[in-house]
This record gives sequence, structure tokens and C-alpha cells, in this order.
Amino acid sequence: MSPTTVSPGGTVTINATKCQTPTVRVTAPVFGDVTLNGGRSAKAKVSSDAKPGAQYDVTFDCKGQKGTAKLKISAGGARPIGPSTPTVPRGVEAGDGGSLSQLDATQLLAGTALVAGAVGAAGVYAARRRSGSQG
Repeated sequence: MSPTTVSPGGTVTINATKCQTPTVRVTAPVFGDVTLNGGRSAKAKVSSDAKPGAQYDVTFDCKGQKGTAKLKISAGGARPIGPSTPTVPRGVEAGDGGSLSQLDATQLLAGTALVAGAVGAAGVYAARRRSGSQG
């Protein structure tokens, strides 16, 4: 059974790996009867009324032979089982992504000159192409 500690309203996965019969009946006071077929696992939802901090017996009936496992209800109240989404303490820096915030005047002038040179070169290339195609 996994997990062995669950919050009220949570879900547990039940399996019976030590039983060789095709059908195993599983019972517990905090969820309905569950039947495991063909060695497969099954999920059971724990009652939202399960008492936090309590421990319940989960009974496995394997062809008349019974075994038990303990299921503990977490004292923290209802909370989801599984990975949680971390909270971000402050917003993410968006917009320019910080790419322009560190530039000085020299870098801005150099970038502007490169862009202007590229635009100028494209203009010259386009003008030459136009004049060469009219002949």
C-alpha cells in the first residue's frame, strides 16, 4: 500500500504482491471494499471524515488467509498527496528580460551602428539589383 500515511480525502494505491490467488479482497474502515484482480493494483479514496492522527487496519483476504497493514491519517488535515507546486516569493522579471538594463552608452552606440550598417548595406544591395535588372 502506498503511501502508508495519507490525508483525509486522499488516495492510496493498494497491491497484494505476496498473494498468489487471482482475486484479493481488501477492506478498511476509511474506504469501501476493494477487489484486486489478477495481481493488479487498485486505488482507494480515503473518506474525508477520516480522523487526523488516527491509524486504521487495512485487511487483505487472500483465499481465506488474512493479513493487515496499517494506514495512518496525517494530522495536517486535507492536503494533496504527491508533488506540490512551489510558490514563487516574488514575480518573475519580464519584458526585456533584463537584456537592456545592463547596457552602457558605448554598447548602445555600437549596436545602433551595426543595425544602421546592415540597413544601409541592404539598401545598396537592393539598389544595385534593381539597376542591374533593367538592362
